[in-house]
Amino acid sequence: MSSAVLVSDLPPNCESAYVFTELRLQEDEIEEVYTRAGGGESAWIVFKAPKLAAIFENGHKGHHFGATGKKIATSFWTEAIPEYATNRYSDFARARDHQIHSSTVEITGLPEKHTMSNMNELFRSVRDQYSETTEKNQHLSPNYYDYNEPINILQVKTPDPGVGLLQLAQPWMAVAIVQQYAGTYWKNATLNARCVPDEEMEKLLVNEPSATDVSLFVKGFKVGTSSKEVREIFKNFPIRDVNILPGGKTFCFVTVQQAHANEILARFKNGIKWQGRTIKVDLSDKDKRKRKAELGSASVTPIAAPLPAFLPPTDTTDLKLSNLPYDVTDLKIRTLFEGFAVYKVVIMQGYAFVGIPTGEVGRALDMLNDTMIGAQYIKAKVADPRKK
Repeated sequence: MSSAVLVSDLPPNCESAYVFTELRLQEDEIEEVYTRAGGGESAWIVFKAPKLAAIFENGHKGHHFGATGKKIATSFWTEAIPEYATNRYSDFARARDHQIHSSTVEITGLPEKHTMSNMNELFRSVRDQYSETTEKNQHLSPNYYDYNEPINILQVKTPDPGVGLLQLAQPWMAVAIVQQYAGTYWKNATLNARCVPDEEMEKLLVNEPSATDVSLFVKGFKVGTSSKEVREIFKNFPIRDVNILPGGKTFCFVTVQQAHANEILARFKNGIKWQGRTIKVDLSDKDKRKRKAELGSASVTPIAAPLPAFLPPTDTTDLKLSNLPYDVTDLKIRTLFEGFAVYKVVIMQGYAFVGIPTGEVGRALDMLNDTMIGAQYIKAKVADPRKK
C-alpha cells in the first residue's frame, strides 16, 4: 500500500502550507506536503506509514475544503512526486519558525491591483482589536494612551505586484503577524509572510519620484493588462513605476529616469507589436509641457503674465472620498494626500472631492481605500463629472 495520497480538485493557487492547515494534518504523521510552485489545485501528501495514508484517504473522500466548501478528491499515489511540485511544507515551516529580529513584515500573494486597500481589509481585525483594547484601557484609566501603535501599513508601493509591507511597534509583534498570516488562503491565493531585514528595505520600497523622473504615456494594450505584464514590455529598460488607472483602461503611465526616456521613445517611435497589439509610447502631457518650457528657455526667456496660482494642469482627475466624519477638515484631507500634488479640496457632509494629477490616480486609490479617519473607514473612487 502506498504512503502517498494525491488530493485534487482543490481551490486554485493552494500552496502546501494552506493544505496542511486546512486538512489539519499532524507533523508527527507526515513526511511532506508538495504542491506546484505558486500553488495549484492538487497536492501530494506523503505519510510516514501506509496505514496513516489509508486512514486519511478513506476519511477525506468528498471532504468539503476551505471557506468555499469545495469537494476534494483523494487517491493513492504510487509514482514519484512530479518534478514541478517544488513547493514543500517543510520549507515553509522552517522559514516561518526562524524569523529575523525585525519590526517590518512583508506580505506576498496579495491581489496585484489595489494592494493597499487589500492590506487594510486583511488587517482590519487586528486594528479593530487594538482599538477595542485601547478604549477599554482608557475607560479604566483616563490618562492611558499607547504611544506604540502596534500596526502600521506602510503607505508606499513595492516594485513587485501583490506585495505589501507592515511596520510593527516591536519585533515580537512582527513575528506574531508572521505566525498568524503565513499560509493563509485569501482571495484565491495563499499568502506568505516574513520579517524583512533592514538592509533589504531600500530595494523593497519604490523611491518617490525625483526631479529627473519622466512620465511616459503608454497605450495600446488590452483591458486587464497587469503592471507585471507592462514591465515585461519594457524588460530591457529600468522602470521605476507603473501606474494603471482603474476602470478598464487600455493605457497607463510608466515612470523612468530622464537618462532612459529618450532611448525608450526612440525604441517605440513607430510602435512595437506585443501580444498581437501595437504598443505606442509618448511623453505624458505634463512632461511635454515641461520639455517645451525647457527648450524655450534655452533660447529666449519670454516675459509672460503669471498664471493664477490656483489654475491646475489639464491632466487632473477628481477623486470622491465618502464615509468621512462630518467634522473632517481641509487640513486632514490634505494630510491624507501627503506626497501628492493636490489642486483642490471640496468638502461636503460625509464626502469630499479632491483633484490630483491623473497619473497619480491609481496610486492614490491603492493607498486610500479602507484607510481610517477617526473611527470610520473611508472609500475612494474616481468622481463622476456629471454628479459633482
